[in-house]
Amino acid sequence: MYVLVILGYIIIGTIEMVPLYKKNQKKELIVYAFFFTAAFIISLLLSLGVEIPSPTKPIEKIVKSIMGK
Repeated sequence: MYVLVILGYIIIGTIEMVPLYKKNQKKELIVYAFFFTAAFIISLLLSLGVEIPSPTKPIEKIVKSIMGK
């Protein structure tokens, strides 16, 4: 399964990042590469069976501290 994830990300990355590089859109390429790499790591960990904790509790605490509840 992890091989399919890697191949899929290679194909999608090539299709999406090459035009950004050719159009000389460096800032967009950096932002896209950051989020693409984060998504790749999470997908790879999930395909390897690693349990990833849910971010809902920390987000809930941040929202409650901002809202004052």
